Amino acid sequence: MSETNGPSATLSAGAIVTIALAMMAASVSPNAFVLSATGFMTLHKLGEIAILPAVVIWLGLFAFSSIAGWREISSTFKLAIIGGVLGTIAMEIVRITGFRLFDAMPGSIPMLLGVQLTDRAMQGPDLVSDTIGYMDHFTNGISFVFLYIALFGRQRWFVGVLYGIGIATVFMVSPVMSITGAGLFGQAFAPIKFPVTVYLAHIAYGATFGFILQQAASTPERSLVLTILKTIAGALDPRHRNHMIARH
Repeated sequence: MSETNGPSATLSAGAIVTIALAMMAASVSPNAFVLSATGFMTLHKLGEIAILPAVVIWLGLFAFSSIAGWREISSTFKLAIIGGVLGTIAMEIVRITGFRLFDAMPGSIPMLLGVQLTDRAMQGPDLVSDTIGYMDHFTNGISFVFLYIALFGRQRWFVGVLYGIGIATVFMVSPVMSITGAGLFGQAFAPIKFPVTVYLAHIAYGATFGFILQQAASTPERSLVLTILKTIAGALDPRHRNHMIARH
């Protein structure tokens, strides 16, 4: 059965592959920064061989789902862009306030992303690197919202807040803390101001996209991942196979 709405809805094989590939593509950029912080590969190289191709693939799958008429899936892409952009703007308002007014962070994460993506560690940031850094920063924001919708579907806004808190916690225990000089949970820089700023920024992010998804009429009512699992389980059910044989 093709993509349908309702509690018993199933997905076509094409829709399943599209969702799975889009989730994998959406996971690339957020993980690339962490991977580069381990020293495995520079973010500049990862940008060329992983981040840029993943973004192109994700956008291509968005276009394909729209052409195929899979409204629930294409709506997931659209809402991820809207929620991700507005959520990241909300996060940046908090982050910039903490960074500029309270010295709560050692530097600008988007600027750091830009410097590493353009391989300008020695020269420092410029307009091009800042632009690319912010583009990657917003890409991460969109990616996390896409994964949220695919995993959870429509939820109350505060679930987005909890999701944001989870992202903030992982961020503050990741290898990224070493290259920023902040240390675990920012204890090497600003033991209170750093984690408070990071958590408040991600709470603003989660609350913003969470409210948007709660209110939007086109938000999938159910987890797309659970629908995939139910579709696969149904296809493997002997009763389903016998029914398909009987029909032919």
